[in-house]
Amino acid sequence: YAQGAVSVASLDPAGKRVVSALENHLKKRVKAQTGGVVNVKVVPTARAAQGHFAQIAVSGRNARIKKLHVSEFSLNAKNVILDVPALLNRNDIETRRSNTALRAVISENDLTRTLAGGKRTSQMGLKVKYQGEQMFVTGNLNYTLINGPISGIGKLRRTPDEKVYLDILSMKLRGVEIPQMVKNRFSSSINPVIDYGDLPFNPNFK
Repeated sequence: YAQGAVSVASLDPAGKRVVSALENHLKKRVKAQTGGVVNVKVVPTARAAQGHFAQIAVSGRNARIKKLHVSEFSLNAKNVILDVPALLNRNDIETRRSNTALRAVISENDLTRTLAGGKRTSQMGLKVKYQGEQMFVTGNLNYTLINGPISGIGKLRRTPDEKVYLDILSMKLRGVEIPQMVKNRFSSSINPVIDYGDLPFNPNFK
């Protein structure tokens, strides 16, 4: 444990309330899917009522973190300071300080399920396959003037703010390359495929 760890039983009522709110938030934000499991461990400090935690660890397999599906993941945050009013009043995690490590395994099926749950992509029937450093995408465009089966190749790109985008290198509709304007519209529908804001405690992707 990080320095300053205490037991939940030793906390005053205000501290216990913050711990309980944090545990409930994490269990709602990170959900096990069919056959999956999620483990949450919260280790407070004596200043838990002010949002200070020695360690917060979340791990599991076959889970969903907000809209992102993952096969396996482990998130370990130490020396954490959270905004207590945001947690108690808005049920939101705002991290003021944290030393966080994240490891996540995201399979082809995970990305396919993530895209299937997107507001702008759920009707496209998108499927993805990894091809080395590139990704092969198939599905159906359902735009007003351009619609039908598509196949494309893209490459994942991580941005400085820890979001992951799929850059479309080529996309064809019924075997014919589609205009760049349509590619741009498609890209805006699917990106970012992984959003830093979906993950608590400001982790870096591994």
